Amino acid sequence: MSQELSNTVTIDELKLGMYVLDVKSKNRFFKIKTQGLVKSQKIIDQLKKQGVVSLVVKAQEESVEDTQNSPSQTPNIPQKNKPKATVKTKSLEDEFHLSCKIYDNATDCIKTIFDDIQSGQKVNFNAVNELASEITESVIRNEYAMSILTRIRHQSTYQWEHAINSGVLLCGFSLFLGIKKETATEITIGAILHDIGVAKVPKGITDKKGKLTANEKDVVQKHVSWGHQICKNDGVLNKITTDMLINHHERLDGSGYPRGIEAGKLSKLARITAIVDVYDAMTGDKYYKQGEQPINALRYLLAKNEKFDRVLVQQFIKFIGVHPVGSLVKLSNDLLAIVTQGNRRDPLKPKVTAFYNTKHSRNITSKEICLIKEPISIIASARAEDYKINLSKVIREIIG
Repeated sequence: MSQELSNTVTIDELKLGMYVLDVKSKNRFFKIKTQGLVKSQKIIDQLKKQGVVSLVVKAQEESVEDTQNSPSQTPNIPQKNKPKATVKTKSLEDEFHLSCKIYDNATDCIKTIFDDIQSGQKVNFNAVNELASEITESVIRNEYAMSILTRIRHQSTYQWEHAINSGVLLCGFSLFLGIKKETATEITIGAILHDIGVAKVPKGITDKKGKLTANEKDVVQKHVSWGHQICKNDGVLNKITTDMLINHHERLDGSGYPRGIEAGKLSKLARITAIVDVYDAMTGDKYYKQGEQPINALRYLLAKNEKFDRVLVQQFIKFIGVHPVGSLVKLSNDLLAIVTQGNRRDPLKPKVTAFYNTKHSRNITSKEICLIKEPISIIASARAEDYKINLSKVIREIIG
């Protein structure tokens, strides 16, 4: 088999434009060509008839078109080999200092935009482009530094955090999927702006503790059209941003809003945005509700395969990890630790930094633990408030 970079896909995941390196078939009575470009749907149908269950395909970088169209309608367009610009990576500690500044500036930027919309002033979106570029560059230099900050949640700043976190997570996920840097930056802009229309929803509704009435739900759903109109008026719309703004609440089974469209009309980008939007919304602290633990949000996404693209959900879990960086976890030796680096080969054994002894209810000198090398395991996710821990302070002290 070829030694080129490759991925294994099921026959149902095979798409036009993929280059097959090898196949695995249940049926040994047919002679199957094991290598070649998938040029037509007829080839896929023939492979299914011949009992092919999985294939090894050449790893490819995705193009802009791949993110804007439905996977069932658009091929993965092979990219010509271009020399890649050298990216100077940084250690987690070095990049974390810079990412904290970017994140704090982002909070001020989004708050200003929300305030301008609420007061009826013209919105200056120029800062969003610069912010998206800074996030993309930071994620490329170290994929964990900014992601750690997405786990620091505050009830009072949920809407601003949600915009920034969606930008950080969608940027990282896009790059993880092989989408080129320039497109990932455009997606980051769309992520930052995807819920901008919420600024026009009355706070009495967004902060309501009880169940929303039918009329209140209608008002909330209008944030999609309001956001689109705001961005249209200020000339910041393109195909990527429009898709993300309009379709992030649509679902594969047609149960979403505002149009209730089904899977065949939902682009890959819309599916990705929906996954990240729900994940961050579920894990965020709001006035009326404490956020879910990341693992519970991931379980929800997996269980709702009629609503969310199952393959993309699985890829998102591979990207973010069972215990995302920045998560507080309890170890088998009774210590609490912060996850500081993921492990995609063995997601249950990331790198962590322990800092608190639960048995004696006291802080300890922080120490880095690589769970692959130690006879220690993560036994559960933990909530900082249960131990009266200031998670933001701990993270900044441990990594900074």
